[in-house]
Amino acid sequence: MSPNEYLRPSQVAKEYPISISSLWRYAKLGLLHPQRVTNGVTIFLRSELEAFFNGKSIKEAINE
Repeated sequence: MSPNEYLRPSQVAKEYPISISSLWRYAKLGLLHPQRVTNGVTIFLRSELEAFFNGKSIKEAINE
């Protein structure tokens, strides 16, 4: 797994203990930063997800 890998919301929900609606709530609160690729396609950076779910800074997650 590369820290620069991107995941779709359904992939995030499968890999982490979170529902898709909670994922979007965290994004709305500014805790996660999704990137919109096209209409209907949004992705999340794995290193940011790792940092968020493991309580680390993004710099720490990328440097592992």
